[in-house]
Amino acid sequence: MSDLKIKLINFLRKPVTVFVLRTVFYFAILLILLYIYGYNGVGSAKFIYNDF
Repeated sequence: MSDLKIKLINFLRKPVTVFVLRTVFYFAILLILLYIYGYNGVGSAKFIYNDF
C-alpha cells in the first residue's frame, strides 16, 4: 500500500476523527429529516374533511 493510503487509514482510526465524522453524518440526517418535515406542509390541511 502507498504511504498516503496508510496515513489516511491511520487518520480515520483516531477516535476524534470518528466522532467528528459521525457527528457530521447524524447532523446531515437531521437536516434531511427537517427538510422532509417542512416539505410536508405542516399546518396545511392533510385530511380532506378537516373542516367538517
